[in-house]
Amino acid sequence: MSLDLVVLGGAEEIGANCLWLNVNGTGIIIDAGLHPRLRDVRALPDVGLLADYPLDVAIITHTHTDHLGGLPFLLRRYPHLRTLMTHATRDVSHVMLHNVGKLLRREVMSVFGSEALEFYERSNVEFLRRTFDVADYGESVVLRGFDGVTDVSTTFYPAGHILGSAGIVLESNGMRIVHTGDVQFADQAVLKGADLPRTHADVLIIEATNAASTVPSRADETKRLAAFINNVSERGGSVLIPTFALGKAQEVLTTLYSAMRRGSIPHLPIWTGGMMLPVNKIYDAFCYTEPMKVPGFEISDIPQRRLTRDAIRTGEPLREPSIVLVPSGMMNPQTMSHELALQWFQKKSCGIAIIGYQDPATPGAALMESVAGKPFTFGKNEVRRTCDVERFRFSAHASLDTLVDYVDDVRPSVLVIVHGEPEACECLALAVLERRPGMRIIIPRAGQKYSLISRSDNDQLRTPNSSSGVNGHDVNSAEQIGTVD
Repeated sequence: MSLDLVVLGGAEEIGANCLWLNVNGTGIIIDAGLHPRLRDVRALPDVGLLADYPLDVAIITHTHTDHLGGLPFLLRRYPHLRTLMTHATRDVSHVMLHNVGKLLRREVMSVFGSEALEFYERSNVEFLRRTFDVADYGESVVLRGFDGVTDVSTTFYPAGHILGSAGIVLESNGMRIVHTGDVQFADQAVLKGADLPRTHADVLIIEATNAASTVPSRADETKRLAAFINNVSERGGSVLIPTFALGKAQEVLTTLYSAMRRGSIPHLPIWTGGMMLPVNKIYDAFCYTEPMKVPGFEISDIPQRRLTRDAIRTGEPLREPSIVLVPSGMMNPQTMSHELALQWFQKKSCGIAIIGYQDPATPGAALMESVAGKPFTFGKNEVRRTCDVERFRFSAHASLDTLVDYVDDVRPSVLVIVHGEPEACECLALAVLERRPGMRIIIPRAGQKYSLISRSDNDQLRTPNSSSGVNGHDVNSAEQIGTVD
């Protein structure tokens, strides 16, 4: 009995998330993402490292591009892989992968070559979608690899992050592994919080996105956003809200509509556009079958005006106080939010509400750090702004306290921390050790192989005392946390 781990992306970062598990001879890849910022060889997982390992199944936890965007690249290299996900994840996947394909052909074709990226062609994306296997939440799917010695039972559970997001439980011959995926235990505006099993697991793989930060309450941030919108609209201005098309857009749109119905903000026109529109339709298609906060509520029930390129060109959303909710969340060049922001900068009465994570290298981050009236670089433009800018947080990731509570309930023999910057990973490790000093904690490095569990036919299940060939990454005491670079 054995369990080995290699992280190919998302180790001590929020990157091209991808990891490989060898569960008793069955090779399982969990997620295959596109790095949110890098456009060199690190943009996609280093799947070549797996050439000599068993490879049987790819499981996708959800459809954000840092978890899904590398899947065609992975399948081009290993086309025999069975691919498994939830129903909603499959239906959203083609929208996201079409967008990723355009991005990669424009930005990294010279790095990887056309052959490695050919599965991103539109016709190939449509074909791949038809090959994906799906499972309901709570449904067990049995996997057995070519070299596997025992069956591996795989079960999805609601992760509360975005539509279709799932935590994974893998079970094989008495061994139990839990992978949280990106998880949010608190209810959001549209989705209910995660419903992951809280029983003992031998290994728990957990995200650490928010572990180094204080996450404000959704209610407090909603009040702040309402106050911002009221201030801008009362002086005759419009509010631009750059947003991620999947997850964040639907949550914020629903939050705004609820605020209007409560009378917290006026009934302003809401303009929406871009990739969020087809995603909205998929949300509506699953309004009864997914764990929604209000079953049957449809995003299309919210009055919206469709934002076209002509409307952007003519400045129509600026003619009367309005709210404009469009991609991209980081305001990257050649997107609706980037183009609109250049108009907003010139309007002192207007405001821009930044609601999502901003990578330091993006125009959104530059805007967030800018000072009104002083020049700054926005994309390729040297600009000044007169409009107001304010930052809000509506996180779809769990807080440190809820992550630690979950670890405490699961009581894993081995805890593996991924999907977080080094400080976040270390904060989570320290917080867990304060409650459970004897727990073995690993903050893995990319490309290194770790032996998590081993058992001979006559032995009890045991966890090795150290990782395979790696020094300084088993975090067995608070003092050792500092050895992680």
